[in-house]
Amino acid sequence: MQKDGSFQSVQRVAAPPLTTNGLRVEGDPATYLDTARDLLKTVISGLPNGHDHPLLLGIASQRSTFILWDGETGVPETPMISWQDRRAESWCTRRSDLEQELIQVTGLLLSPHYVGPKLASMQDQDPELRAAIHSGRLLFGNLDTYLVWCWTRDRCHRTDLTMAARTAMVDINTGDWSASLLAHYDVPASILPQIGSSDGIGLELEPWPGTKLILSASLADQASGALTIFQPGEQAALVNLGTGAFVLCPAKDASERRPGYLTAPIMGSVSGDHLFSMEGTINGAGPAVDQFGSESAELPDEDPFPGAFAVPDLAGLGAPHWIPEFGLTLSATAKCIDRADQRRTVIEGVLFRVFEILEDLFPGCPPGRVVVSGGLSHDPAVSGGFASLLGRSIEIAPESETTLLGVTRLAAGQPACLPDKAVIIAPGNPGQYLAKKYLLWRSWFEYLLDKA
Repeated sequence: MQKDGSFQSVQRVAAPPLTTNGLRVEGDPATYLDTARDLLKTVISGLPNGHDHPLLLGIASQRSTFILWDGETGVPETPMISWQDRRAESWCTRRSDLEQELIQVTGLLLSPHYVGPKLASMQDQDPELRAAIHSGRLLFGNLDTYLVWCWTRDRCHRTDLTMAARTAMVDINTGDWSASLLAHYDVPASILPQIGSSDGIGLELEPWPGTKLILSASLADQASGALTIFQPGEQAALVNLGTGAFVLCPAKDASERRPGYLTAPIMGSVSGDHLFSMEGTINGAGPAVDQFGSESAELPDEDPFPGAFAVPDLAGLGAPHWIPEFGLTLSATAKCIDRADQRRTVIEGVLFRVFEILEDLFPGCPPGRVVVSGGLSHDPAVSGGFASLLGRSIEIAPESETTLLGVTRLAAGQPACLPDKAVIIAPGNPGQYLAKKYLLWRSWFEYLLDKA
């Protein structure tokens, strides 16, 4: 990162592949660790020669993927179990009585996507794993915890509140593991990491040739993105359109709840002055668009296919409906048009789902500021279409990796806000039809929901 807070360079490596077997979605922990090391090596090799200061490291991680490993040897006991894994589906059905407690304690809904139900289900299905968990031999960690444990001399077992909260095992009101929920899941507290702060960590990692590494910040990916946008006292919304799509707005504190939406920490502070947001998700929106090509779409002035509609939730319908069996859906008209028009129709569906969530989160009082980030935000059909749908200007985050920017600035000890003014997109003639089409889409969508 440059002194002005912008990126000096951005390096990427491909994420390790996942395998799907029925409800199970898993990866290889060793491959994940090697991939993370390769990325770190690439970053360090790109530094100027002769740097003699420590390298401050920040980690922004996907929240609900986890591993169990042997605390003595470090050997993984389980695969890397993805957030997409739904092996706990039947367990959640049997324990539907837990949902109200879960909402009040964690801010989450009862879902097989989260760690707690998975750990309970895995123990029910594997008595040997249950015995190993309760013997004290195994340790649990999300991806951030596993990296830090592997990269520290003393095998530091820690996480931050934004990551721990996504396990559905944390009381976000106290900022610590919930004894009541751990009892429901039959998870001993001894296997869990210590919950620490998101910034100012100052943890020295194992030596790297020629470089001293200090873990300075670590938090969840969505939290990192939100910190670049939300300023104290401002009513704003962050719409991130990447692999997953989500809408975030500030929450007053940990107690705020909204039916169908999640309450989650976006910053864990040593002082206990934590920050929270309300969250609505559109599951798998990016891959849904990519199914129909990758070329940017242009919105016409007039709608060429008024009956073409799409629900873009490829990985199950998200907020505020939460119907996992309801995936990517096209109307009869949309099924009969060419791929380019189908791609545009799915993009319209993303915009309509985002607009639906914004209407819920800001009833009768639209946010004063809407910032759109993520790779899809640079598609003209997305940026121009969203401005037209809202009937007002929006901001496009200047950095393509807003998530990366938040944690990077935290690691550098700088305010986690956008260093440059975002690009302003005003409503234009293209996409003028979207406001009226949204009402038609909503009627079609509600008809599908009634049938679901």
